[in-house]
Amino acid sequence: MELKDKIILLTGATGGIGSVLLTELEKSGAKVVPVSKSLGYDLTKKDDIEKLIEKIKKEYGQVDILINAHGIGIYKNLTDLTQEEWNYSISLNLTAPFILIKELMPKSLVFTIGTGAGVIPMRGRSGYCASKFGLRGLMLSLAEEYKDKGPKFCLITLGSTLTNFGPMTLEQKIEKHKNGDAYFTPEWVANKLIEIIKDDKREDEIVLYPGDFGFGTWKKP
Repeated sequence: MELKDKIILLTGATGGIGSVLLTELEKSGAKVVPVSKSLGYDLTKKDDIEKLIEKIKKEYGQVDILINAHGIGIYKNLTDLTQEEWNYSISLNLTAPFILIKELMPKSLVFTIGTGAGVIPMRGRSGYCASKFGLRGLMLSLAEEYKDKGPKFCLITLGSTLTNFGPMTLEQKIEKHKNGDAYFTPEWVANKLIEIIKDDKREDEIVLYPGDFGFGTWKKP
């Protein structure tokens, strides 16, 4: 797929991966509509998400590609996880992509950044894993549902990356990476994602773990 002049809605556009992806997409000639909480859209709030949908429909009619790159990682044991944190995780990580896909069904591609926590159960991350297992189920089910009639769906099951995502700071992750723990760089991820987006023969789910690409060694939490 040629990205020049394609209209792309990118959520999580100011995050560790999203900000680099935004830059690289614009270098490819795409017309990117960046979305993030810091840019005025809290995707857990009904009014904000409705305002965004109205803006997109009014200004563009329909986007070519929807990239769901937003999310939150609350890592807590069940006894410490509050109802509010559970609701927020489900709302942002699962419900928001559902609404955006349903209301803004793009012409060509729905591209969602998931995580290994959507495949691998992990202690101390039940809320996060539940939201990401759900996101994976949503994307792969829609890939089947629209296989012969609509946009393509692609889920990236992504391993750990050197960003501030989750409870650890970027500095802590860099130190662990120096000691051999597996982490991608955001730049590597962004360029790999663009390569996948351009590939019309991409699979419905593509797994990217840093240990498989020489970025260190991973152990299950």
